Amino acid sequence: GDTGLFYDMKLIGEMNTIDVALLPIGDNFTMGIDDAVKAAEFLHAKTYVPMHYQTFEVIDTDPREFIEKLAG
Repeated sequence: GDTGLFYDMKLIGEMNTIDVALLPIGDNFTMGIDDAVKAAEFLHAKTYVPMHYQTFEVIDTDPREFIEKLAG
């Protein structure tokens, strides 16, 4: 769902094996791309799915930017 970056995500990643993490990247009311990348570093999931973007003008974010930053 809608969330912001929080440090307990690191604990969640350390205590669990996560197959898929859905991360909001819209950067308005939720995490943006940079926070989502940091969340991915905390969670250590096998797969990440960006969500909550491009549905409204205020969250017109390109998911390719998230994928590029995540890769690199």
